[in-house]
Amino acid sequence: MAIAKGKPAAGKAAPAKPGATAPAGNKNIAAALARKPSRKVAKDMLVLELRRLRAMFTEIEERYVANAEGEIAAVIEAVEGKSLSVARVQKMLEVVRALSVKPRKGRRKDLARIERAAASLRKELGE
Repeated sequence: MAIAKGKPAAGKAAPAKPGATAPAGNKNIAAALARKPSRKVAKDMLVLELRRLRAMFTEIEERYVANAEGEIAAVIEAVEGKSLSVARVQKMLEVVRALSVKPRKGRRKDLARIERAAASLRKELGE
């Protein structure tokens, strides 16, 4: 079996340099981490990180929706539990009817408008 000059045999560790204190196994790991990853490895790492990012986004989205729905539910409970004057009810109706949102577009600014409206209604209720 012929071995190319200057290159260690495949699967074998390169000989340790004189004065090196790290065990051969740790040296190989450090050398592997120091090298640039191959294109395939880099792509796989990116895909893995993107999947993790997607999972985080979904978790944040679920919590955000739960908080916003909770805010609206609190307004509904407050309205149902209080006796309100017709003028106050009309004022609150104007806030709700003035909302200009396009749910099919799925825009953040529409969510922000709904949140501001809910906060305004809670303020109006004195909550």
